[in-house]
Amino acid sequence: MQSTITRHECRLVQASFAELDPIADEVAAAFYRRLFELNPSLAPLFRNDMELQGMKFMEKLAVAVMGLEDLDSIAPLVQTLGRAHAGYGVQTTHYETAREALLWALENRLGAAFNSELRSAWTAAYDTIATAMIRATGG
Repeated sequence: MQSTITRHECRLVQASFAELDPIADEVAAAFYRRLFELNPSLAPLFRNDMELQGMKFMEKLAVAVMGLEDLDSIAPLVQTLGRAHAGYGVQTTHYETAREALLWALENRLGAAFNSELRSAWTAAYDTIATAMIRATGG
């Protein structure tokens, strides 16, 4: 995987993610709520229990965040996720909506700590992972 994220950005993302651990369920719920507000047509793609879906989302995000400094270590997971998402009907344009929803959820839960530097770091992290997921589908 190509890296578009700096070591400093990796560390910022990892440190802020660690702060979210006690409220991971709230972050996931905020993410999905915002995702469906931004694009209601995405809701039917999620047929499972949303609480369980949120737990899975945060678990995969944790692995990706912890592997940001060694992208090759998470490449198989990211590629598998990309292919799976394509199979569920996720389109390339949906990744932009998901990025906006994630940044909103992070800002909503981290408050003032989610400053412009941290927003930029999370954007770089998300874009790095999303690009790899999309490439895995041939997109």
